[in-house]
Amino acid sequence: MHFQKSLFIIHVVIWLCFIGLSILMYYTNHYMPHGQMFPTGEYVCKNEYSGTCYPEYKEDLLGLDTPYWAKFLKTSEGSLLWMALLFLGIITLPKNNKHKFNK
Repeated sequence: MHFQKSLFIIHVVIWLCFIGLSILMYYTNHYMPHGQMFPTGEYVCKNEYSGTCYPEYKEDLLGLDTPYWAKFLKTSEGSLLWMALLFLGIITLPKNNKHKFNK
């Protein structure tokens, strides 16, 4: 019984962190200053090289006057953390085992 209660608390904390991180990512991507975009030299093609191709651009974060956490959230590591929290939130979904406790 206590294990299920603690698992539920962990589940709620993970989802709250996921929601908070989503809000922070939205804020940094829409309201904080952006760096210059520069081409990486690679091309991205739609439909596995059969569609239109265009150069890939990345944002230069080195010269920005933003805190480190904002730079972290703008990189792929921030997206990886976001996906990891989403995955953990789905894994820790509590299962309804009410039939065990009704007896």
